[in-house]
Amino acid sequence: MAVVIETRGPKQGNCNICEEFGSLTEDHTPPKGCIKVKPVELHHIMEHLNGKLPDSKGRLSQNGVKYRTLCKRCNNSLLGAEYDPSFIDFVNELAMYLKSNIHIPESVRIKAKPQRLIRSLLGHISAQGVNRYEKGELTEPLRDYFLNPNLNLPDSLNIYFWAYPFQTRVMARDCVLADVSTGEHVCIWLLKFFPIAFMVTLDEPYKYRHSGLGSLSHYRILGIDDEIDVTVNLAEIIPHHWPEAPLGKLSMVAFGQEAIAAFDLRKRKS
Repeated sequence: MAVVIETRGPKQGNCNICEEFGSLTEDHTPPKGCIKVKPVELHHIMEHLNGKLPDSKGRLSQNGVKYRTLCKRCNNSLLGAEYDPSFIDFVNELAMYLKSNIHIPESVRIKAKPQRLIRSLLGHISAQGVNRYEKGELTEPLRDYFLNPNLNLPDSLNIYFWAYPFQTRVMARDCVLADVSTGEHVCIWLLKFFPIAFMVTLDEPYKYRHSGLGSLSHYRILGIDDEIDVTVNLAEIIPHHWPEAPLGKLSMVAFGQEAIAAFDLRKRKS
């Protein structure tokens, strides 16, 4: 049975981030400054794993992936004005290296303000899904961290990143990675688009630590405007469909409804 993908929340409702009731605005994921906004087809993530454009037509979105789920303050005053500029600068500089016709180095160092970059990432993933404003034990600290620039990244969150030289965009909430031999599991959020992929783990068991990936969690106690050089590994490309199609003993056991892939509509027309 096809999954219904909802992106347009009510004009008046509760903000997915702060939970306040009021007028809701549209949030582009990822932010417009680091991608070219164009028509896309939205499909559930399962249709992304066969490595080709799905046979059936998905949900059409003329101006990229956007959700009407955020209040004006979270979307414009915080994401747009405070956090997105750092995210966009970081992503665009990495894209220049991957688009270059000259020799690509094994790694690059990109100046970034991790605390602003992380808040941008978490804000845009939180925007995904209509009426997803209710908070729990793991998401309440995330909300507080986003709203208060003086807080450190909660210990319950780890954030990994890697170079992603592919065009399909993946956005996912409510995913679970499980070790089928032990039954242990970890909840993850994903945002993948050219040129980078991010994976947020919530309450991650120590055995799941991904030491081979870049980690923004190393900078969880920096100040909001502290700037450092973030190293991105370009020598080893992570498989296109990881972690949606995990390797080895890890197995994806569950995808929620808010797990989608966006395909360039021009590919179907061609």
